[in-house]
Amino acid sequence: MKRLAVPPLICLSLLSAGSVSASADDGDDRDHEIARKALSKGHIRPLTEIIDTLKSGFPGQIIGVELESKKNGTFVYEFKVLAPDGKLKEVKVDAVTAKILKIEDDD
Repeated sequence: MKRLAVPPLICLSLLSAGSVSASADDGDDRDHEIARKALSKGHIRPLTEIIDTLKSGFPGQIIGVELESKKNGTFVYEFKVLAPDGKLKEVKVDAVTAKILKIEDDD
């Protein structure tokens, strides 16, 4: 599994631009191209759509997002969300269907 991080400032620009971009934690400059190609080929939905769906199904403030590339070629968005009760949650969302796959405490 490879994680493509989307830093908060890029996240804000993505919300206004309606597209997906990514930069990696490990310095791999190709990660943003992987995300762009996945979006253009329809392998992932735009981040704005995913966020809209997430907000309707899970309350809280999004403070971070990563795009995970699975070995089977699928993608999962991993959100860090500050829940209304003050707890930090990790919410995994299918990058195609926008379905929430998993919610867990983020320690």
